[in-house]
Amino acid sequence: MNRTAWRLALTVVSLAALATTGWSLYAVARHYDAPQLIAVAVFLVFDGIAYACLHLASEASAAGRSAVGARATAVGMAGVSVYLNDFHANLIHGGTPASLLFAMPTVGLLLLSELSWAGPRAEARAERAEQPYRLPAFGGWAWALAPRLAGSTVKARAIAHIEHGPTTTSTVPEPPVKHTASEVLRRRFAEMDPADAIRIAHDAHPDTPPAELASMLITYGVHVDAVQVALVLGGRPAQVTVERGDTDDAPRDALDDAADAPQVSTPLTPLPLTKTDAIMAAASALGPGFKAADIVDRVQRINHITTDAPYVRAVLSREAKKAKPDGDGRPMEGGFL
Repeated sequence: MNRTAWRLALTVVSLAALATTGWSLYAVARHYDAPQLIAVAVFLVFDGIAYACLHLASEASAAGRSAVGARATAVGMAGVSVYLNDFHANLIHGGTPASLLFAMPTVGLLLLSELSWAGPRAEARAERAEQPYRLPAFGGWAWALAPRLAGSTVKARAIAHIEHGPTTTSTVPEPPVKHTASEVLRRRFAEMDPADAIRIAHDAHPDTPPAELASMLITYGVHVDAVQVALVLGGRPAQVTVERGDTDDAPRDALDDAADAPQVSTPLTPLPLTKTDAIMAAASALGPGFKAADIVDRVQRINHITTDAPYVRAVLSREAKKAKPDGDGRPMEGGFL
């Protein structure tokens, strides 16, 4: 409904504009004693050619061709028509108002036609994935407060658009981004539990000392030290390897099953240290003159157990009381702070 109303309004305006400018051109032709039929053909030639050239320019733009020639022809024919309208105004001594009255319908009709065909041309460009340059919308306040900066920004963007060309969507898929093995492993180890990473590195290099394993893991983004590597590997189940000789030492009359060595069971994994055991081990390792804060730091760093100074003092006091019956009644050597 809206589309039909728009076309009807455009048709009415077009006929009115052609009639106004056509009468002016007809009067000029009759001024030079042109026959009536030729006088009618004059305005059809000028305005009709300009209107047809605009239509051809729109079709060229929609098809991706250059529309410079069609637009230049339309502007030229419209310019000649406006000149003749101005000449007619001078003939009747109408001055500038008469010139505008006779000429502006032609100019307005051409501008209206150009704007009405801008939408289909934009849709055709969008189907070809073309992105023509458009002025950035800074707003009136930006142009009023910083006109020079706004103008330089528009110019810079226009130059960048000209140098890099219109943005088009390529149908060729982009090549996949290549990553090195170290980058992939670094991302994988970063998401992994450090203990699991240590065990994987140990399985790959079972004879490597903890210090070298720690250095190797640091290169892959796992920041551990030699003590932490040793603690993780020390808590793994012990492995017993049984080597058999090439000759069978069993008697010839012994049964086949009797020749097999007895199965050796794998010892159980040692239980993890409790907080009390970790505190006492740290106190023993630090020796006399230690502080409760030193024990807190060592237990956190070595055993990954969080505690505080009051709790450390309480544990040391409790363990000292347990040791009193076997001791001589004196406090623990070195004491604690």
